[in-house]
Amino acid sequence: MQEPTHILTGVIIQKSFEGVKNRKLAFGLTAVAAFLSHGFLDKLANLTYHPPKPDFHSPVWVGYHSFIAAATVVFAVLWWKRFKWGIIFACLPDVDWIFIHGREIVNWLFQVHVDFYAHPYLHMADGYIWEHVPPLSIVAHLLDRLPSLRQDPLACAFEFLLIAVLLLVLKLITMGQRPRNTIAS
Repeated sequence: MQEPTHILTGVIIQKSFEGVKNRKLAFGLTAVAAFLSHGFLDKLANLTYHPPKPDFHSPVWVGYHSFIAAATVVFAVLWWKRFKWGIIFACLPDVDWIFIHGREIVNWLFQVHVDFYAHPYLHMADGYIWEHVPPLSIVAHLLDRLPSLRQDPLACAFEFLLIAVLLLVLKLITMGQRPRNTIAS
């Protein structure tokens, strides 16, 4: 999945634990659930447009990723201050790509060969948990059966739909947590 989806999921998870009185417990539960949510969403990523290599000549690819980049910035600005803990842990495995692509850029720019951080270790750890720890492994096995639509530009719709559903869930949670004003008769 793309970053806006992970950000929204982290916000929803942290918001869901706001009612826990023990703040450390709430943060711990948020961290674990948000980190694990990344693996779940990445299993669903087979249903989204996610080609392995950038295609700057494709208007669909450029438009889709421009929307994703803008949504990432907007969502981060909107919710960072209040929900940074959930956002950090929901997005944490994607730090892998910063190191891996950064290493590739350094190798290309300076014509050197840097082996540091050649594999997505955080994704591998999250994936290992999803593949080997019941009941997550049962869910992962079912999600592994999903068809791969990663090369299909129409699969953008699934990510957009998921973002819309997550925004609706966030709105419903927010509405449910608001104190209600009662008028005494």
